[in-house]
Amino acid sequence: MDRHAIEPRSEQPAPIAARSAWMTVEPRDLAHHVSMAAAVSAPEANSGFDHLVDELVAQVDATDPRQAGHSHRVSVLATMLGSSLGMDQRELRDLRVAALLHDVGKILVPTEILRKDGPLSVLEAAAVRRHGIYGGSILRRIPALAFAAPAARWHHERWDGIGYPDGLAGNAIPLLARIVAVADALDAMTSVRPYREAISMQEAFMELEEQSGAQFDPLVVSALGPLVGAPGFEAEVAEVAGTVRARFSLSTAA
Repeated sequence: MDRHAIEPRSEQPAPIAARSAWMTVEPRDLAHHVSMAAAVSAPEANSGFDHLVDELVAQVDATDPRQAGHSHRVSVLATMLGSSLGMDQRELRDLRVAALLHDVGKILVPTEILRKDGPLSVLEAAAVRRHGIYGGSILRRIPALAFAAPAARWHHERWDGIGYPDGLAGNAIPLLARIVAVADALDAMTSVRPYREAISMQEAFMELEEQSGAQFDPLVVSALGPLVGAPGFEAEVAEVAGTVRARFSLSTAA
C-alpha cells in the first residue's frame, strides 16, 4: 500500500492538456501568495492557542521523525492555495491551522506501524487509515480547534466518493479538507520516503492533474497549476516553512 502518495500512481506521461495547466504566474502574484502564507503563519496574539497548536504538531513529528516538517510544508502549500483561491485572512488562518493539524490523529496510531519501512499488513493499513477518525475526534474535543476537525477527518476523502473514512464525494467534502488533500499529496510525492524516491514538483503536479476530478477537487488542482509553474515556487515554500518551523521550535522549547 502506498501510504502517502496519490492512488493509483501512473507511470505514463501526462497528456499535453495536463501539461498546459502549468500556466505562468506573474512574480508579483507569487510574492502576494507567499506573503499571505507568511502573514497568517505569524504567532497569534493569543500565545496559548499558538503554543497548543505547536505542541500538537510536535507530537505528530515525534511519531516518525523522518517526516518532521511535513505538517509545516503542507500548511504553507495549503495557505498559498487558499490565497490563490481568493480566501480572506480569517479563512487563511483557519486553513493554516487545519493543515498543520491534518495528521494529528497519528499520535494514536502505534509508532512501530508509522515507522515501518516495508509493506503494511491489512491490519496495519487499516490502523493507519483510522488516523483521520482519531484526528477529527481529538480536535472536536478541543473547543478552540474544533473548526479544524473536518480537515483532519476528511483529508483522505476523494472527489469521486471512494475515499475514506466516510466515502464523501464532491462538495460534500469540506473545502478545507479538499485543499489539504492536494497540499498533502504534493508534499508527499516531492519528499523522500523510505519506500520511494521523491519526484519533482512538475511531475507531482502531472500526477495531481491526472487525478483531478477523480481523487481531487478540479478547482483546487487548477489553482495549483500557476503556482507550480512560477519560478522560485519550491524555494519559496521551503523558505516560509523553514521560518515557521524555527518559530515553532522556539515555542515548544519555551
